[in-house]
Amino acid sequence: MLYAMLMAVIFGMILSFYLSAVVDNQKNLLSQKAFLSAQLMARMTQARVGTQKSGQIRFNAGISEYQQTETTLKVTVHLENTRTYHFELPNVVK
Repeated sequence: MLYAMLMAVIFGMILSFYLSAVVDNQKNLLSQKAFLSAQLMARMTQARVGTQKSGQIRFNAGISEYQQTETTLKVTVHLENTRTYHFELPNVVK
C-alpha cells in the first residue's frame, strides 16, 4: 500500500511539472504570435505611409498609429488584446 501511494505521489509530481511546462510554452507561443502580428502591422504601415506626417491605419487585428520624422517612422501598434508595441523604423522616402 505504501509503495502504491509513493508511486502515485511521484506520478503526480511528474504530471504537475509536465503540465506547467506545457502551459508556459503555450503562453510563450501566444506572446510571440502577438509580437509578430504587431511587427507585420508596423511593416505594412511603413509600406502604406505616403506624404502624411502622422496618421492611423486600422487592421483586422488592431490599430497602427504612425508619426514621421526626417529619419525615422515611429509606429505604435495597439492590438485587440490590449497589448501595445512601439517600433522605430527607417523612414523610406518615396
